[in-house]
Formats: sequence, structure tokens, C-alpha cells
Amino acid sequence: IRKACSQADLVFNIADCDDVPMTVAVLAGLKERFEQTGRRPVLIHTSGTGVIMDKAQGVLDPKVAAEAFDDANEEDIKRIPPENIHRNVDELIFAADAEGYIDGWIVAPPTIYGVSNGPLARDSRQIPIIIALALAAGKPICANDGSATWDNVHVQDLVDFYELLVQKALSPATRNAATRPSPYSKFFFCESGQHSWRELTEAVAEALYKRGIVPTKEVTSVSYEDAVKAHPWAFAVMTNSFGKATKARQMGWVPKHVNWRADVDEDVERALKTLGKI
Repeated sequence: IRKACSQADLVFNIADCDDVPMTVAVLAGLKERFEQTGRRPVLIHTSGTGVIMDKAQGVLDPKVAAEAFDDANEEDIKRIPPENIHRNVDELIFAADAEGYIDGWIVAPPTIYGVSNGPLARDSRQIPIIIALALAAGKPICANDGSATWDNVHVQDLVDFYELLVQKALSPATRNAATRPSPYSKFFFCESGQHSWRELTEAVAEALYKRGIVPTKEVTSVSYEDAVKAHPWAFAVMTNSFGKATKARQMGWVPKHVNWRADVDEDVERALKTLGKI
């Protein structure tokens, strides 16, 4: 990875947002590239809005909803707690950008849904977790009342934003600006809708029941402790996370897919095939 990055002027990380050794290798290679060419390579790194999630146990926190992080406000990005998931990797990129040997851009998508049209069809993280919880419990479950809420985005709309961001990152106006922008100003959210975890679990339950995977489509509320026993990543479908994609819209990003429910059935079908359940 280090060698490949040392030979590149533009690098995307869409592989892992928590792999510190990989990120260190990417940055080391890009630093070599800068030292060879005298020109800052561009890194577009994929983080995630887990970085701003709270520690709720399935219940909506109105205060968190009312104080959504806005990517147009640098102070909001600076105030993200350093101990939050993904943040340690994000900070490595902020530091490399501040040092001046990369132009680092970070995209933090929320829940991603929908079918990709590229050569590698990949499932997002959270719908498979909801499926795994149902399989482990023998029925669809959510933590407490399931009112905790996240933003979401369709994978194709996310790709559209990456295309806009690449154009911005590589534009002469950005690259040759007399004053380099703050690393925190190059952090972007990308959301087009919201769902509560109960709503999403209900939609997944419908798809599972239709295929005979679970005996009921009714969602049962369980305690946080029981949910975590059923799946170690259950906490990821219990929290609140709200991030406003103000800058994406200012750049002209217009999401085309705004009905997340329409894609859940196909997402469940694909995830079940991946798990070998159908």
C-alpha cells in the first residue's frame, strides 16, 4: 500500500475507516510522493457518521437531534470527541494535511443502502447487523423502543457526491489557492434521509418474513444487554447520529433516491445470499 501510494497523485480509501496501520502506510506513501514531486497528492478518505453517534441504547435523544453536526461549521467538526469511533484515523489525516504534504478530504457517510452498479457489489454494515440480530434471536428485535435515529444515503447518490468532490479537490482554484483551507473545512457529511432503528428493523422484518426466514414480522423490543449478547455490533443499530450535509448541497449535490424503504427488500435479498441463507 505504501509503495502504491508513493506512485499516485490521487488516492481513495473506501476500504476501511478504522485501520490505523493501513492509514499510516497510505500517508507514508503519499509523503514520499510529495517529496518526489513537490506537489501535494490528494487523499479522499471514507470515514462514517459513527464518528458522531452517541451512546444511546435504542432511544431517541431530542437534544442530540436538535444539535446536529453541520459540516459547514468547522467548530462542529473540531468538537467531535477524540475517543469516538473512526476519529483516530480522521485525526491522522487532519495532521498530515496540516503538515502540508497532502490535500486530505474526508467523507463521512451515514447508513448506506441500495444496490451499487459497479463491479464489486458490497453490502453496507447495518442492515446485515439487523438481519444477524433477527437470526440470533429467532425473531426481529430492536433495543428498547427503537426510536434512536440515524441519517441515511443511497449508494448511487453517495457516488455522485464523490464525483463532485473529486472535481473540487483537483480543480486549479482549489489546488492553487493562495491560502490553504483548514483540514476541518474538508470534512463532509452526505445524507438524504433519516430512519429510526425500529422503522428500519420493521422493513427488514417484512422482507425476512416474506422469505420464511423468521416466523413473525412483528418486532420485539429487548434490552440493550440482550441485544449486545445477540450480536457484538448491535450497539451500531441503537444510537443517534445526525450530520448535516450542508457543503455537499452548496456544491450542487442533489440526491435522486429519497425513499429508503423502496430499497430495503432488495438489500435484504442480497445480504441473505451473502450469508448463504437463500
